[in-house]
Amino acid sequence: MREAADPKAALEHLRALVSLDYGLAAVNEDLLQGTEDEVSRLMRDRDLPIIIPFPAPKAQLESGEDYIARLVKEHIGFYVKLR
Repeated sequence: MREAADPKAALEHLRALVSLDYGLAAVNEDLLQGTEDEVSRLMRDRDLPIIIPFPAPKAQLESGEDYIARLVKEHIGFYVKLR
């Protein structure tokens, strides 16, 4: 497993994987944004590695009222409706 903070770093990791004959590379799709041409050139005439983009987890944001109600329920064991 390798970590990258930006698309440029992810591309460098992909170059290393190609030279090491890896068969599969799963990459956060956000890290492939803007590197499509470079990845195409890198993979030209190659079968491996297979690059699988996966979606980044998205944070679920809750409203302030829902957050407070959840905290109250967790701490006192009862749901309190806020007005």
